[in-house]
Amino acid sequence: MSCAAESWHTTFCCDVFQGANLIEDPVAELLFSGRAATASEAERLYLEEHLDEVVPLVNGLLSDADFREHPLIAILLSCGSRGWEDSIL
Repeated sequence: MSCAAESWHTTFCCDVFQGANLIEDPVAELLFSGRAATASEAERLYLEEHLDEVVPLVNGLLSDADFREHPLIAILLSCGSRGWEDSIL
């Protein structure tokens, strides 16, 4: 796909998904919008932009299940994995 076609496709898909309100995953939204090139980059960007929301979520009234399902908390908890550290040994 040429750059012009790829740019049009990304813009069109993003507009269609946002217009239909189908994107509820913030990581997918960053990918479809072109702000992030990979899922890892999108997760990092989302965490950086929303880290200040963690304390209010912790102090909030969400049930434990709802708290763990919140996209920010789910990504934050998954980033605590040590798998990548152990793989270099």
